[in-house]
Amino acid sequence: MYSSCPVCSHPDLMRQWEVDGYTIAKCRSCSLVFVQNKLTIEELSTYYASFEDDAYDSDNVECLTHYYRKLGDVIRERFPQPGKLLDVGCSRGWFLDTMNDWECHGNEITTNYGATARERFGDRIFIGPFDDYPLRENYFDVITLQDVFDHIRDPLPMLQKCLRLLRPGGMIAIKVHNISCFYARLTGSQFYAVIPPSHLFYYDKKTLALTLSNAGFQVVNSKFIGHLFKVKTIFLRLSRGNANTLHHRIYRALNNTAMGEFKFNKNLHDIITMIAVKPC
Repeated sequence: MYSSCPVCSHPDLMRQWEVDGYTIAKCRSCSLVFVQNKLTIEELSTYYASFEDDAYDSDNVECLTHYYRKLGDVIRERFPQPGKLLDVGCSRGWFLDTMNDWECHGNEITTNYGATARERFGDRIFIGPFDDYPLRENYFDVITLQDVFDHIRDPLPMLQKCLRLLRPGGMIAIKVHNISCFYARLTGSQFYAVIPPSHLFYYDKKTLALTLSNAGFQVVNSKFIGHLFKVKTIFLRLSRGNANTLHHRIYRALNNTAMGEFKFNKNLHDIITMIAVKPC
């Protein structure tokens, strides 16, 4: 168990919730919310060896790509000329598909997802934990972490490694769930993103900016970028990964129906995208 905050090192922690046998704590100093249980790399690797998320099935590519293209616009606004990009937690490589004018690299811990990405990007996809990703000092122009940073067991060392991988002036883009949004405050431990051990850290704008700053980054800005969502995905998220819930049964009933496949734009400020740079 953590005895102090893994971001600010303050020892004053309060128990926030107990969820599925995990203790979720909040730092009284910086307000970071996180799973207090310490998981090993081996435990997480075992967990992700059989990990599946229906939101990353091929029939959801259009919804995912809606966000990917918006993030690509943010990157190209800062870097008009293509460079070298690393997507950590690249899943099946669909974001990299939208950045095909760049030299694209990926890291994925889940073997079957990474194997799909490798079919298109070859050896530029590294399958395994980011701790084992080869260190190339000052190599990348951009590193992205989309729906992955809240899965990471030790955020500061990971960001410090990203800092070394980036060239001076390089950019990091991190997308995480916002534990301080109105919906999260309304639902508490039932917030759809509170799913240990999949999500280990629960950030908001303040704590994510602090984490980046403590790792040596300079925060540029943050955005609430909307997503394209299917009706059935609402119930998938509300099920919080539990196939035995009523929400998951509704999701299965809606799957492959016209109502379930209906798409709409969603922006509850429940997702933060934060941009930071490596100082020159």
